[in-house]
Amino acid sequence: MSGHSKWKQIKHKKAVTDAKKGALFAKLVREITLAARANGQSPETNSALRNVMERARSLGLPKENMERAVARATGGEENATLEEFLYEALAPGNVMLLMEGITDNTNRSRAEIRKILTDHAARLADPGSILWNFEKIGTIHIEGGETENSPEEIELAAIDAGARDIKKGGGMFLIETEFTSVDTVRKSLESKHIRVKEIGYEYTPKSTVSLPAPTRQDLEKLVELLTDHDDVQEVYTNLEVRG
Repeated sequence: MSGHSKWKQIKHKKAVTDAKKGALFAKLVREITLAARANGQSPETNSALRNVMERARSLGLPKENMERAVARATGGEENATLEEFLYEALAPGNVMLLMEGITDNTNRSRAEIRKILTDHAARLADPGSILWNFEKIGTIHIEGGETENSPEEIELAAIDAGARDIKKGGGMFLIETEFTSVDTVRKSLESKHIRVKEIGYEYTPKSTVSLPAPTRQDLEKLVELLTDHDDVQEVYTNLEVRG
């Protein structure tokens, strides 16, 4: 999994406070366990596992924690109950929300998320009633300081590999691809000795909405609360992104 305005979130995660680090690590461990359970324990043959382990490593999750998470994938009733979910919601101002997560108790997670939404004048929506406005795309992150290639070389290589968009900022590159092509683009970049930091995906809105400042602040608080929920991995919205 990977998402919620990922371009900004990845920079936020670098500065995650100690108070939130434990919660972040717990989410990463769940994601690793689920990926290993679904497609095997070898990162060499399980690209989803490799991706989340690379992201976890970049965010400081200790190696032994990752190894234990992989080992737990094949045993124990607790891990057998882990399930992914994707909830859709509508907030004031016609703001659409997608909440992606992993839970060991679907009823509990849904009830807790519903309460957070209700407390902020938002509500859960029927499956498919929000998702239509979002497109699932592949994402590749490159740290300019971690590769010897020049920015121009990185951009040209990404274009040649089939990237659909390239964003730059703070020495970082976000390369967007078709969802089904992300691994192909990654391999093409690495064949040119460009070090890829992380690959993943996100849901991008086809149309966005803007909000007045007070309503926007309320919406941003709602997104923060949802993101902080133990079972929520990512939150996506169709709120207009400010530069």
